[in-house]
Formats: sequence, structure tokens, C-alpha cells
Amino acid sequence: MCLLATCAPQPQPTFKKPNNELIIGEFARRPPEGENAVRFTTGGTFRIAQTKAMLDKEPPLAAGTYKLEADKLRFTSDKGQCADAEATKVGTYKVVLGKIGIRYQKLEDACEQRKLDGQTWWRQ
Repeated sequence: MCLLATCAPQPQPTFKKPNNELIIGEFARRPPEGENAVRFTTGGTFRIAQTKAMLDKEPPLAAGTYKLEADKLRFTSDKGQCADAEATKVGTYKVVLGKIGIRYQKLEDACEQRKLDGQTWWRQ
């Protein structure tokens, strides 16, 4: 038994939001890796731009759809980088998502322009 003044506060458990909620929003790389930014929507689309300020400008660097299953993120490019050839449209990455950002690890991707492997993009 302890008195109120001597009891240490018990830590509250923290629960991580599901990945399908954490992915929604905007993320960007930080220099020196680059300044690209990406926006993931609840509708399953993504858009990549040169910088965060250019996310709404045409044309995007890349745009298309994404599918997230557990920790596997699959990009399918419809516009811009990686969209011209069937062999490079799809890229699959293992991701670690958190409140502060997203970390990519390439599983399969023939598109050299995507340049996500080993990158951390920070939540904006």
C-alpha cells in the first residue's frame, strides 16, 4: 500500500492507430535525400510532387493508386514517373508507419525513378 504522495503514476498504455489511418495525409523527404512530397488520400490515390508546395500543381511527378495491406504498400502509377511501361507501373514496399512518418523498404519495384527504398518521409 502506498500513500498518494509516494505512489508513482502508472504509465498509460498507448495504442498505435491502424496503418490504413496513419497513411492518410502528406509526407515529405528532408534534405539531403531530397524534398519530394507525397499525398495519400482516403480514396486510395497518391500524388508525388517535387516539393510540398507543388502537390496541387500540374503535372505531378507521379500519381496513381495505392493499396495498403498490413505493412505492405503497393503503388500503381497512372501518370508521370513509372507510368509509361507495364513493367514499371507497380512497386511494392514494406512500410513502417507512425505519427511522425513513413519508412520504406523495397520488396519489388522495377522503376528506378521511385527512389523510396530505405527512405523515411516525414509527416507534414
